Formats: sequence, structure tokens, C-alpha cells
Amino acid sequence: MIRAYLSSAVGDLISGTADSGTTTTLVDTMLRQADDYYNDHRYRCYIYEGTNIGEGREISDWVLSTHTLTLDPAFSLAINNTSKYELHYIFTEDEYRKAINLAIESLARKYFVDIKDESIVLVADTYEYTLPSNMLGIIRIITEKAADGGVFNAGGEIDPRNWDIIRADPPKLKLHEGYYSVSAGKDLRIEGYNSQSIVDNDTDIIYLPPDWLIQKAITFLPQNKIQSGKLTETYNRALLVSAREPVSQIDPRVRWVIE
Repeated sequence: MIRAYLSSAVGDLISGTADSGTTTTLVDTMLRQADDYYNDHRYRCYIYEGTNIGEGREISDWVLSTHTLTLDPAFSLAINNTSKYELHYIFTEDEYRKAINLAIESLARKYFVDIKDESIVLVADTYEYTLPSNMLGIIRIITEKAADGGVFNAGGEIDPRNWDIIRADPPKLKLHEGYYSVSAGKDLRIEGYNSQSIVDNDTDIIYLPPDWLIQKAITFLPQNKIQSGKLTETYNRALLVSAREPVSQIDPRVRWVIE
């Protein structure tokens, strides 16, 4: 996960899987620091997988003899052995996510990722269809071999001369009547490009090169914490490395939905 790599890159990651817990405690025998270490250093606990995924809490107490973190306020559900967690003390999970999203947005409409969309279903005597909102460029369009069959092969590719893009709001696909025969009920597979979307949760997929994204995200972390965490050298190095933005290879056949 990008957030874990990012927090590790700035020396701010402890991760593990709970052995057990309650709504206010997490037990993990792999944690071995002295009493009160995690609360004295103001660590936060964030659950990235399993029960209570997406929730973060302050650590208010740590007892080594029982390997128990006390968390405040209470989690929604009792922590159990499916709960995978991260501990951070410099930056919060929200600050990491914001930095990652700012790095993603810095490449908007610069670095494109391949997508396939099969949401358009052909309707009899209909030749205009609203394009998927995430489709920024189209390489090719393929007609399903048989309705509800889910098979798309090269023989079903629509001749590029038989379709156009109408740049309206929203953009539409225009099939040329008289040159393309609409088979009602069949799906169209549209292959093209999209920009990486920002992430909202831990299940979102990121397609951007991770090494670059991590370095760029470092440059968007809060400056006051960069300085107090003695991360100025790390920050300056990230500025240099992330200055060279990744380049995506664009298919020469692409027709852009955006101008």
C-alpha cells in the first residue's frame, strides 16, 4: 500500500496484526517497547484491513506486561485477529492520504492509465450514447460477439471511420448510421485512457509508478512536521527525485474526449 510505503520512507511506520482486543484495546505480543512508550510518543493507531478498517484512534496507554494498547475514543467494533494496523507518531493517516492525493492530482491529465468500459448497451435505432465520465481518450471500440455473452474479440472492432466523439456536456459517442449496424442488447467495450483518480479508502487501486508517487507525496506533507521531525534532508531529496515526472506511452490511435 502506498501509505505504508510513504510512512516507512519518512521513518513513521510500525505495523502488525492484532492478536485480540476490545473496542478500546488492541493486544499484540509483537509490540515490545517499555510501558507508556506509545502514548508518551503520541502514536495513533490506524486499522487498514479487517475489523474497523479505515478507523484511527489515539493511543492513551501502553502496558508491556499484557502487550495492550488502550485506544481513545472507542472503535466501532471490538478489535480482533483480522484487524491489521499501523502506528504513526509524526503524521496522521489523513495527512498521508491528503499528500498522496495531492501527488496524484499533480499528474492529472499528464499521465494516463489504460481502462476498459463495458457499460454501454446498444439500443435499437439509437446511434448516440453518453460516454463514461471517466473516459478521457478512446483507442478502440469493440462490439460484443453475442448479447450477454461477455466475449469481445478483434473481429468485433468498429471501424474507426464509423464512430466519432461529440464533445458536448456530457460527451457522447456517435455511431455512423448507415455504416454501423446496431444490434440491440449487445454491449460495447470502449478501450482508452483515464487519469488516476484520487483515493478515498484502503481498497482503491493506484496505477501511478509507486516510487515517484511516494517521493512526490513527501513534498506535500505538512511543513511544520517535516521540520519538527528532522526530515528536511528527506524532503529536499524528494523534491529532486519527484521533479522528473513519469511519462505514459500513448497509443497513436487515441481520440481525446477532452480537448
